[in-house]
Amino acid sequence: MKKSILLIIGITCSILTFAQKKYSIQGKVEDNKLNKTTVYIYKYSDLLSSVEDFKKENFTVIDSTTIQNNQFRFHNPVPEEYPVLCLLYVPAMQFPFQVALEPGTIEVEILKGGASVPYYSTLKGTPINNDLDEYLLKTIREITRLSNEMKGNSDAEKFQEIVEILTKISNELKTNASTLVNKYIEYNPLGEQLLLTFFPLLDEEDLSSLKPKLSKETLEKLNKKEKEMKEQLQNLPSPF
Repeated sequence: MKKSILLIIGITCSILTFAQKKYSIQGKVEDNKLNKTTVYIYKYSDLLSSVEDFKKENFTVIDSTTIQNNQFRFHNPVPEEYPVLCLLYVPAMQFPFQVALEPGTIEVEILKGGASVPYYSTLKGTPINNDLDEYLLKTIREITRLSNEMKGNSDAEKFQEIVEILTKISNELKTNASTLVNKYIEYNPLGEQLLLTFFPLLDEEDLSSLKPKLSKETLEKLNKKEKEMKEQLQNLPSPF
């Protein structure tokens, strides 16, 4: 009898613990023009398309809400398999961006950009999202700032300076992508998503050290994507 009661208590606690695992996304937007527009959470794809291509892809909508008073909010149970990436998308933004769904409060801020890239985002609040901001979005914000500076800049010396900084930042992005993938490769489905998104930025040595850690299924997906990328590169028209 005593064992039965303890078993029931244990099962109940497990159910309650699972039920309490929720994520909350608290969003703020700087631009008043975004009020009354819709924010979407899409099922993740490693294809980060332009707005036009993104709409054509018809990705699965996980949830949506409306921006009111420069704010928006999502509050849902975490997926059965987590941590997992999703794409957060406001149609006025040029690109969707990655958010990790994990228990806790995730803070998103959408800020004004410029002529080239109209908006950019910040992300914080939970461990993985802090890393996504530090190793990914922070670099993208800097690229966004410099891209907007390049727009219409006729000063050749300044233009060359910006190009050199962009080259340096692009190299930093490769290092940061490697850090993210290696840190989370065993956290599925997150690890697989990061790998299949950023493998073009990883060098051969990095990929070779990662492959023994992969499941057979993930390795097959990676090999397929590597093959597809090589074919695409071979089909590019020669500049000569």
